[in-house]
Amino acid sequence: MTRKFIFYFFLLLTLAPIFAGAQSRLIWSVNDNWKYLPNGADFAQRPKTDDSKWETVNLPHTWNAKDPFDDDETSRRGVSWYRKKMMLDKRFKDKSIFLNFEGAGQVADVYINGVFIGQHKGGYTAFTFDITHLVKLGDVPTENLIAVQVNNAQNDFLPPLSIGYASYGGIYRDAWLVATDKLHFDLVDHGAKGVFISTPLVSAAKADISFKANVVNDGEIARQFELVHTLFDGQQKEITTIRKLATVLPGSSLIVDLNTTIQKPNLWSPDVPYLYHVKTKIIENGKVVDEVSNPLGFRWFSFDPNTGFSLNGKKLMLKGTNRHQDFKDKGDALTSEDHFRDMKMIKDMGCNFLRLAHYPQAPEVLALADKMGLLVWEEIPLVNYMNPVPEFLDNAQTMIKEMIWQNYNHPSVIIWGSMNEVLLWSEKAERIQVQESSTYLNKLKAYAIKLDSTVKAEDPARTSTMAMHMSDDYDKFKLSDIPGLASYNIYNGWYSGKADEFKPTIDAKHVSNPKQVLFISEYGAEADNRVNTERPIRFDFTGQYQRIFHESYLRQIRQMPYLAGTAIWNEFDFSQPNVGGVSNNMNQKGLVTWDRKPKDSYFLYKANWNAEPLVYIASRDWKTRAGLKNAPSTIEVYSNSDEVTLTVNGKPYGTKKPNDIKKCVWVIQLMDGDNKIVARGKNQVVDYFTIKYRVYSDDLKQQNFREVAINVGADVQYIDGSDHVWIEDRPYKPGSFGYIGGTPAMLNIKTVKKNTNDNPLFYSYLDNLKSYKFDVPDGNYELELCFIEADKLENGQRIFDVAVNGEPLLSGIDLTSECGFGVAMKKKFIITAANGSGIDVAFEAQKGKTTLSGIKIKAVN
Repeated sequence: MTRKFIFYFFLLLTLAPIFAGAQSRLIWSVNDNWKYLPNGADFAQRPKTDDSKWETVNLPHTWNAKDPFDDDETSRRGVSWYRKKMMLDKRFKDKSIFLNFEGAGQVADVYINGVFIGQHKGGYTAFTFDITHLVKLGDVPTENLIAVQVNNAQNDFLPPLSIGYASYGGIYRDAWLVATDKLHFDLVDHGAKGVFISTPLVSAAKADISFKANVVNDGEIARQFELVHTLFDGQQKEITTIRKLATVLPGSSLIVDLNTTIQKPNLWSPDVPYLYHVKTKIIENGKVVDEVSNPLGFRWFSFDPNTGFSLNGKKLMLKGTNRHQDFKDKGDALTSEDHFRDMKMIKDMGCNFLRLAHYPQAPEVLALADKMGLLVWEEIPLVNYMNPVPEFLDNAQTMIKEMIWQNYNHPSVIIWGSMNEVLLWSEKAERIQVQESSTYLNKLKAYAIKLDSTVKAEDPARTSTMAMHMSDDYDKFKLSDIPGLASYNIYNGWYSGKADEFKPTIDAKHVSNPKQVLFISEYGAEADNRVNTERPIRFDFTGQYQRIFHESYLRQIRQMPYLAGTAIWNEFDFSQPNVGGVSNNMNQKGLVTWDRKPKDSYFLYKANWNAEPLVYIASRDWKTRAGLKNAPSTIEVYSNSDEVTLTVNGKPYGTKKPNDIKKCVWVIQLMDGDNKIVARGKNQVVDYFTIKYRVYSDDLKQQNFREVAINVGADVQYIDGSDHVWIEDRPYKPGSFGYIGGTPAMLNIKTVKKNTNDNPLFYSYLDNLKSYKFDVPDGNYELELCFIEADKLENGQRIFDVAVNGEPLLSGIDLTSECGFGVAMKKKFIITAANGSGIDVAFEAQKGKTTLSGIKIKAVN
């Protein structure tokens, strides 16, 4: 029995007085003990197929939890099989029986006892099949077989086509067996519950409620019943009940509409997410034959091009973030506990808004948003590239309907999204800057209109949107005017330009189209905790630059009152196959790491968005560092206290008032070894942190010299897996060390580095260097040289030699021939410094340019 089922069973027991007749519907988790085959097979759906040697797994499960992150730059996208044997007893006789999957990526063919029951397309919405006519039942428990073929291969007619995240395959969300009376609410129509609740008119004085229930009669005779909706408040007190008699013919369904009004409702908001609940029952001859429960929250909202967003009649700046659902070593096969942890971290940071990018997420996520008070934008996975053919459009429209119907009753949802950055690719499936074909653009526009119209038709009470990158083509071809909300993904200061260009860029859009409601759907910069610097620059992947970026955007956002809201990209680091940076196959724009450890940037927002008293030393991402004795070190603190006092190793460094973004800065001196930093707020909140500082000497002639490791071409320190610091690079200075000649450079951000765990070390390099000098004492040393081919060259296009103190060390190095593009290589040698000459590592090109990514000198006894 899974924890989630135990929770629901406990919930039913504790709410027994409310759930009178709740056993009219049986709900069983079918998460446990599946047999899994990681490839296709003939007749795997047949009961007699031997699956004894298949792997045993529990749901949620994905077969892509780890393989998108190895060196082969591919992940398995194809077919796998799942089989489960379940015993059904006489409790299921005369019932309608359904099988519900909350998500399977991305095409699922389902069989019951060897017979095909149906196919579902789309990896991010739930689906339910009626399996009544195929199950076997008897007087004793009888075995039945569920077999599911899941396929996550590229499908040109099914979104997403181009994605910046891993396409995880598998039955990666919960699965359920549900048994009802023959008279029941509709479970199979777009995977919804069969009961839809709307609030067409809400005010502080009263709220109108409209109910639509779809009742199905699977029996052979007409059934007369009473439909009953009962509204309970947050304390489970009954507020009102409405009823209606109806008759449904055999083999038919009937939609029953009812309306009511309540006075002085408790309003739902992010600050006070007050939830009512509606219990809807089908009663026949005084007996409850089916029942469902739905949340209900009373709120009204509006968007305005000049004043932004208002909730319940008051302006509210939507302060939000984006969430991808995957997690280290789990892929997207997350549990309810995982979802709770994520949502709590988002709420604790101070967010009142969440964009679920780029796909509908687990039912648990929406339920938590309702309870915690997070307003939600949910969207379908139409990402970057659209195939403008009817089958693709049909599948996208079905996804919209499933998304809306399944989540229609959640008060947290205020925005439905139909696409993201759809002009990023051309009709030739190539990523481009400017669209060149007006014919293709007009097709896309026609499909964008159809999808947006689908959103508005299915749910006119909420707002439609599309997320657009900063291309003029959206305005030129009027795509930006299609949805109710124009949302922009902007990365000034990361992919291009400067961070302070953000406001002028969006101001210009506001001026050019003053009737357009503007929302910032993405902004961010990447950071890896292993690289840090006192001199951050764009694309260095340091936490220091990420914080500078977000500090700038936060300031500018406050000067743009017309914005409806903003959403950081991203709350959590997430998988992004085939990209590099200082990592591989990861997007590190998260404020929290992939394994859910907050970065320092997280606390910038917490200090500004969460009123809970906070003092946070923003140096957790640089806990081990190296530097010269008495060199200045920057300590920054985020705090919503009026004043903060700092001490280092007991020495006071004074009291400061946090600035406009709740930040204080001190320049201090660290001593060799452990340094205890204490920040104390006027509100008596205290934060402690210890920095391990390793002093190195600028004078290498000292007799106690041991080693120095250089992150060549970089102005950042890299902390490797052994907690060893590779310090910043520098030009040569007599008596010390450094490079002569050469130009610091970085790999293309998309380059995936292979054959190393030291990815940050190989991200930067010196191009065309002449030599590297170390003025070390005489003695024997271990020399380590780190190389990577940064360019896609043919064999023989880059050839160079390496010599030490005039003696040949390496001749005719051809990195492309020896390793290949983007493959890391380390070479170690024992060398000697004599006659006070130190060590001079010379590089001479035979063809092309020399290159070096890292160098370390270590004394050998």
